Amino acid sequence: MEPERAFTEKEKYQEEAFDKKAGQNKIYAVGGRDNRNHAIKIHAIARALKLQGNDKVLEVGVGEGEHAKQCLTNKDIFYTGIDISQKTLDVAEERLKKFMGRHELKKDNANNLSFEDNHFNAVFCAATLHHMEDPFLMISEMARVLKPGGRLALMEPNWIYPTNIGFSILLPEDRNMWIMRRNNFLKWLKDARIGDVKVENLLYTPPVPKAFIPFYNCVDWICSRTPIIKRCSLMLLGYGEK
Repeated sequence: MEPERAFTEKEKYQEEAFDKKAGQNKIYAVGGRDNRNHAIKIHAIARALKLQGNDKVLEVGVGEGEHAKQCLTNKDIFYTGIDISQKTLDVAEERLKKFMGRHELKKDNANNLSFEDNHFNAVFCAATLHHMEDPFLMISEMARVLKPGGRLALMEPNWIYPTNIGFSILLPEDRNMWIMRRNNFLKWLKDARIGDVKVENLLYTPPVPKAFIPFYNCVDWICSRTPIIKRCSLMLLGYGEK
């Protein structure tokens, strides 16, 4: 392993930005983030990763543990999560305390992961890649720590969705949303020597009010089968096998 690399100025900015937001997801997301839509996202990621019992799974950019909670609730895995912000990790640790013995959280550098080569059965990120100064560097590290035959998944905001365009203009920490595109996913994953690469659009409606969820489910079903709407989905999912 190479010696630990110091954080760049951009990475330090990201750390400070997410330290400030720690514990405030109800302010920064409609209805908070521990909701139906995160369940939809983690179900899609788990399907792409083909998760099996006892798999060692790494999430790069655990945030406050919303995806980790969904993962550990629905799959019998050992979960490892890393993040640049210790304050968000502290919130995640509280959220995941009932899964003691099945998870590990640590502060780490996504561009220089402190794990040995070929260590995990599956590796994924969800809305982390667009915070990176060099997205391909992070993907290369994710591929490095993945075992041969293991699967890698990227879930990121689709650049063409209207609010994502706005965030990429207004928020420095979200600037790279504009390059979260299907063609870039295909190139980055193939260049990282990930094979059988697929990219899908993931579309879903708001998670609140909860009484409307059956209606939202119908809208999601219709929109997912309407090509021009589906192309403008909120999220993109790219995945493949090492």
